[in-house]
Amino acid sequence: MIHLECPAALGYTLFMKLKILTIIISLLTLIFLGLIYAWSIFVVPLENEFGWSRSETSLTFTISIMAFCLSMMFGGFFNGKKDKPLISLIIAALLIAAGFIMTSRAGSLLGFYICYGVCCGAGVGFSYVEIISVISKWFPARQGLMSGTMMMAYGMGAMILGPICTALMGSIGWRSVFVLLGVIMSMLLAVSGILMQTANALAPAAKASDPELDPDLNETSSEQLSPQISSNDKSPAQAVRTLEFWILFFFCMVLSASGLALMGHIAPCVMGMGVSAQSAALIAGITSFANGFGRIVYGTGYDKLGIRRNMFLASTIFLLATIVTAAGIRTEILPVLIAGCFLLGLSFGAAPPTSSTAVARTFGNKYFSANFGLSSSQLIFAAFLGPYLGGVVYTATGSYAITFSCFIPFGVLAVIFALIMGRRASA
Repeated sequence: MIHLECPAALGYTLFMKLKILTIIISLLTLIFLGLIYAWSIFVVPLENEFGWSRSETSLTFTISIMAFCLSMMFGGFFNGKKDKPLISLIIAALLIAAGFIMTSRAGSLLGFYICYGVCCGAGVGFSYVEIISVISKWFPARQGLMSGTMMMAYGMGAMILGPICTALMGSIGWRSVFVLLGVIMSMLLAVSGILMQTANALAPAAKASDPELDPDLNETSSEQLSPQISSNDKSPAQAVRTLEFWILFFFCMVLSASGLALMGHIAPCVMGMGVSAQSAALIAGITSFANGFGRIVYGTGYDKLGIRRNMFLASTIFLLATIVTAAGIRTEILPVLIAGCFLLGLSFGAAPPTSSTAVARTFGNKYFSANFGLSSSQLIFAAFLGPYLGGVVYTATGSYAITFSCFIPFGVLAVIFALIMGRRASA
């Protein structure tokens, strides 16, 4: 006897297959977008070619993070109003393609600041918030795990692709590498946008078949990206009036400042200790791996441990990480420095899931995209406090030991913020 699937069941099957394919392509896209954290591998080649100082090259990375953050804020509000992932990701693709290709032709600091810093940073931020928002809302029952997984791919981009880019720069030059990256990233973003838009269109039919087959689909509205309203929902205007928002904001800021400083300076730092460029790229990759691993660990931690215990765990490890990293640089004992890089990268990985999952749990899902973008604005200040001031201190002192010793008080502040948040949660 032949059984024919009804249109609704067929819609569910097609949706689930498309959902899986979209997640795979999105993970690959985020890996490439995560190369923004591999800026340090470009620092020495650019300084050798143009004669720029460390503070000047560090400002490029700082501008890119600021543009990333501002575009995340705008992207969060745009996503909440338009709900059109294809439009958002096409805009991001155009920005990234233009940014990388124009950077490959740049010969001045101003050109790098505008093309790489503004265009590439804005393109990455606009696409990042869109992808994280769409995928997270597909899995409301496992939001911490899924957002952590997506953020892990983004955080591990420098580890996976950094050594490849370093090798390619040795053979075809950094300019050709930038063109190649612009083309690949823009194509991946366009494909991701098409898949997300198609999956959202199939969501109503999928839910109409048998939503109990997928508990996450059952908790998602017919518009797929519009979570059901709860009494806990707070708009951005309401959220910024709460102490909890600012605790989370500054908690993420101190973690991000230290992590960004490490990502932006680790390669030239270890090369100054006599390490080869390839080994420096590998150490930067270890830091990137820890960053990505931390995102899924702490993202899952918010599901399993809750906000209070997870934040305290993250802050304690962060304090230890700042001490070990500073000690490794000061003593020039490479294994100690690598251990510090791993721990500090792991701690940096706690910031993104705090900005997503903790914010969603505290302020609800209705305004998630906007609140996520707003909470991530801490990166503007973190980019200045971390990589830029780190470059200024190094240029003034010639020592990274002093630079990274300055981040130990940030670890103390993180513990204080976690303790305050714990008291608020238990009150």
